[in-house]
Amino acid sequence: MNALLGPVKKVLGRVVSQWLAPVFPVLVVAVFAGLLAALLAEPTGLVEYVPSVSPPLVGWYLKPTTVVFIVVALLGLLVGGSVLLVRRHRAEIATYWNTYSAWAQAVIVGCLVATLLAGALLVATHFDRVPAYTVVLGFLVTWPLSAGLVLLFDRRSNGDQSSALSSVKTGYVHTRGLESRTLSLIVGFLGAMVGGLSLWAVWTWYAGTASVTITAVLTAFLGIAITLAVYNRYETTTVERTDITIVAVRTPDGRPIRELTIKNESSTSVDLAQSRIRDTSFELYRLGVAVTLRPGAVCTFEIPDSFTLEPNDESIDLPLGYSLKRGGETPTLFTKSGDIFALELADDAVDGSLSKPEATSATNPSETELVPQE
Repeated sequence: MNALLGPVKKVLGRVVSQWLAPVFPVLVVAVFAGLLAALLAEPTGLVEYVPSVSPPLVGWYLKPTTVVFIVVALLGLLVGGSVLLVRRHRAEIATYWNTYSAWAQAVIVGCLVATLLAGALLVATHFDRVPAYTVVLGFLVTWPLSAGLVLLFDRRSNGDQSSALSSVKTGYVHTRGLESRTLSLIVGFLGAMVGGLSLWAVWTWYAGTASVTITAVLTAFLGIAITLAVYNRYETTTVERTDITIVAVRTPDGRPIRELTIKNESSTSVDLAQSRIRDTSFELYRLGVAVTLRPGAVCTFEIPDSFTLEPNDESIDLPLGYSLKRGGETPTLFTKSGDIFALELADDAVDGSLSKPEATSATNPSETELVPQE
């Protein structure tokens, strides 16, 4: 008998220790949050906005306070379980998530947030709490807004204590230089939504009713106009400078990396904090350090073997004679102030793949490591 119960006890003990024990605190917190919400719903008057619900195949109704308890407890379980899952598999999730490009991450996050909001509005519509059109409207407004925030939010490097507002501003500057088309579409869409809603509200207030067709057409034209205006402004104000050049490319012995040395040829200092470098294959990297490159100073970075320096003219043909570039002539440096530098190879540059270079003539060069930016 003990021989039969031994494996069963071992399996049960493993299930309890690995699954039930971590989940139990989440369950307790979720139940406590549900009870607290149910107790506060009636004194605060929020219970008046909660309908009575009759579950399928059951002949009795759930009181509003019971509905509040169930909904809050389930949300607590969902959030707590998600946090627990992320904590247990943080490295695997981060590795998998970082395989996506910044644009793909923005699309995924935007769709997820917009879907959750649309689901909540759909439930509210079912109980006649909000108009039906708010489901579609909420999804259309939330998706570009969430996607834009993901694109604009610049993830801070280790040790960087800059504020969230500063990170968003830096991300906006980088996105303006990297993804001017994407950013123009997002700004145009949001501007069209604001303009369309304002037109609908004013028209309804003045005339009592508004034409859906005319409002939709005017909104579409407004979105196109804003998109083109923003894109043209970005393109006309974007100027690539050539004041920073590549003076050396080295391959250290026994290390699977290369060293890239750049020099500031201008008469002004260049702040490299929160800056990014894009190679000729349009792969983006961030420096991860705060370095100010003074006039005539050099700075050395470690770059992976995948960092391409050779000119790349790869492109995708689009309809109507357009083409989408997928490569550049030179690596490009983007600073947090909005300056864009085309990193051209200096005439006297040292190429480690051709000869073993001597030490750089500059004193105390700054050495940092590039961090891949998804």
